[in-house]
Amino acid sequence: MYANNPIRSCLCFISIATGLLAASGAHQNAHADALTPSGSAITAPSPDMSFSDYVKNTRSQLRNVLQRSRFADEKEPFGSFSLDDVVEMRAPYEIAPDQNTCARGDALLSRGENLGFVLVHGLTDSPYWLDDVRDALQKNYPCASFHGVLLPGHGTVPADLMDVSYEDWLATIKFGVESFGPDIEHIIPIGYSAGAALIGRYYDMPDHDDRLAALVMLSPGLAAHSGMAWLTPYVRYVKDWVGQGQNNDPGKYGAMAMNAAAEFQLLTSPFRDGAIGPIDIPVFMAVSSDDQTVDPLVSLDVFCEKVTSENRQMLWYQGEIQIPDDKNVCDDVDRVDSANADLRTLNHAHTGITLSPSNPVYGLDGAYSDCGHYETDKDKEKCLTAPSAFYGERNLLEGATPGTLRRATFNPDFDEMMEKITHFIAVARAMAPTVTVK
Repeated sequence: MYANNPIRSCLCFISIATGLLAASGAHQNAHADALTPSGSAITAPSPDMSFSDYVKNTRSQLRNVLQRSRFADEKEPFGSFSLDDVVEMRAPYEIAPDQNTCARGDALLSRGENLGFVLVHGLTDSPYWLDDVRDALQKNYPCASFHGVLLPGHGTVPADLMDVSYEDWLATIKFGVESFGPDIEHIIPIGYSAGAALIGRYYDMPDHDDRLAALVMLSPGLAAHSGMAWLTPYVRYVKDWVGQGQNNDPGKYGAMAMNAAAEFQLLTSPFRDGAIGPIDIPVFMAVSSDDQTVDPLVSLDVFCEKVTSENRQMLWYQGEIQIPDDKNVCDDVDRVDSANADLRTLNHAHTGITLSPSNPVYGLDGAYSDCGHYETDKDKEKCLTAPSAFYGERNLLEGATPGTLRRATFNPDFDEMMEKITHFIAVARAMAPTVTVK
């Protein structure tokens, strides 16, 4: 009946689509302040600011916003996690070389001298999502320097993502990379989820820092999993939220602003349509075949078709969903079985690749369990308290006994993955030219 009225037809389609988009996170949130812009959203840092000042100023801003918007009016807004705890998890950081450990190292082995890492979290997440990766690398490379950034719109309240662009996020990556001093010879960005797309886009910029030696992409968010994601740049003008989940996770938002989803869609467009240029430096990827947040097959395509370096490696965590027979699977794709009976893990979720089973917050015995996929309070309570709940991705939900499946927030293969990443980095540095910065 809308054949002669394309505007009304489009609005009708958008209305239907937004209902589908919101279905996975439609729980109403009791934390009303989280759904109102703070008025003090994190923004991209000034290019002439020192990284130390960026960390100091952002940390102070986070504390002020969280105190005012969450802790002032709510009793334990993040459960047992205090204001100090939440700020520590969400704030950017700068870690200098550990001089004592560095000096005691084996002189015959690389200890990360003159090496800088930039760690970039994903959409709705915080820097904490890469803390275990950082700590493992710091043990192996005590002479390295680490910059952890906080993407604009993150860390405060979910509504602060209503007015942010992916260009703001890219500006922050550029700042994080280029704020290393001239003593740093090689820089390796490590990105989780949307962070992986951001470091890929940064490398594709013609003026990227020539000291880039490799890219590490974990659960790379190079395309959304949802087939309706293409609508988000239009839907954001008529709908504010993809979903309004509970916002009691100390390390990430529980609600997703439609604008954030739209900007992610725009950010990842070059990966989906093949416009991203060749990636001529070493690349390491770790991907779950069952990922329900992003499309793992797009990552496979980018890895096989765009990465030209001879030093490339993909860990493909094989779960329930198989690679289609007609899909090109190139060399250097290492298939690893997702299931791990000892850790009660059925498959790898998007949310778990970067975290260790021993993580005190999200690990096997961690303080926080992800049960937001359950609709009823009964099933959710069972999921939170069951001593033998299984861990996996949401594609297993339909076949699981209600209340027995937690979304996986740790990687049972974490130690092995970090060994492979460490070896990959050593080879990448050996291959990389030394660039002099004036």
